[in-house]
Amino acid sequence: MKDRLEDFIKSNRAEFDDLEPRRDTWAKIEKDLQAVKLKKDYTWLWKAAAVVFLCISVGLAIERTMIAEDEAVALQTTKSRSAELNEVEGYYTQLISQKRMEIKSVIDKNGLVDIELLKDMEQLDNMYAKLKKDLKRNQNDERLINAMIQNLQLRVEILNKQLRILERISKHEEDEKISV
Repeated sequence: MKDRLEDFIKSNRAEFDDLEPRRDTWAKIEKDLQAVKLKKDYTWLWKAAAVVFLCISVGLAIERTMIAEDEAVALQTTKSRSAELNEVEGYYTQLISQKRMEIKSVIDKNGLVDIELLKDMEQLDNMYAKLKKDLKRNQNDERLINAMIQNLQLRVEILNKQLRILERISKHEEDEKISV
């Protein structure tokens, strides 16, 4: 049945095409087709822009997350360093205070005054205060932390040497008093 209908249409085609469309109709249809094609180009462009925007947004979100994690790790490291530094500082400060009291006791006992020691200790105190101030600005600088610890160790060492010298002087004076 389909073949007979098809054959009939093919053989009588001229009779079906008795009305021709106007020429401006085809021009209008062609113009509409071009407008649709232009819209497709713009929609494709908008889709591409949306994909690029999405990729950049995801990238920035990931970067911010990583930066936040890095800052958290840095903060934790700074806190642990700060706790360690406070512990070391407390130990040496207590030791320095103890040594100064011992030296003061020996000086008071024998009536001695060591101006050079006082100048050296004041200079080391000032240097330590400057290092501590610098550390507040650069909290993760290992060199500053090491310099602070070395300063404290040097102060203890100087005080120990001075204490030994004062004790020898004191002992020598006592020996002279006994021998006289």
